[in-house]
Amino acid sequence: MNYEGIPLIILLCYIFGEIYKVIFKKNKQIYKLIPLLVSLLGGILGIILYKNEPSMILEANNIYVALFIGLISGASSTGANQIIKQVFMKGKDNNVSKE
Repeated sequence: MNYEGIPLIILLCYIFGEIYKVIFKKNKQIYKLIPLLVSLLGGILGIILYKNEPSMILEANNIYVALFIGLISGASSTGANQIIKQVFMKGKDNNVSKE
């Protein structure tokens, strides 16, 4: 079973989200659309991977499973962003009690 498709979708969606933030850095109100957009992009990428090589997307047996896997992978890129933010937050108080 091949697992390359999931990390690929997460990485591409993460990069898309970062590019989106750079493009719209003056209008931070629309940042709230990022989770929705990266989820939709993940779904599209899941379908594309399924059409090209079904074994790359956890051997999905139909297009709906590939879509669902892509949506979840795209949404997980938002979580990856938050992990990276928390781990590499420098010089900021992250409101965590240090007892």
